[in-house]
Amino acid sequence: MEKILIVDGDEYACRLYAEQSMKEGYSVTCLYDGFRALREIAVNPPDLLIVEAVLPGISGIELLLKAKSSNPRLPVIIHTGYELYKNNYLAWIADEVLIKSGKTDQLVTAVRKLLARSREQWFGCTG
Repeated sequence: MEKILIVDGDEYACRLYAEQSMKEGYSVTCLYDGFRALREIAVNPPDLLIVEAVLPGISGIELLLKAKSSNPRLPVIIHTGYELYKNNYLAWIADEVLIKSGKTDQLVTAVRKLLARSREQWFGCTG
């Protein structure tokens, strides 16, 4: 079962995205600050990281940079309520930058696509 780590300071948003991801058959961990997420990534690396750009502790952008520096193949989605991050060149390091809309369909599509691409890169298959 593929593991998703969701890092968002908004507990409601984190639960909403976690519930949707679990319906899709993924194992999900929700954390609410960047420092705890860094420790989790080091101890229990996820298959995909979804992170809000604005977090308690370290920013989502800093978390993205640290996660990608230790594991460049880790798919990362910046999922933020702040439109300005679409134009932040540091956010472009993420595989996707999505603006929160209250709906989960765009996020679900991105998760499926990135995990399929990750499986293909690691195993040479799309199953």
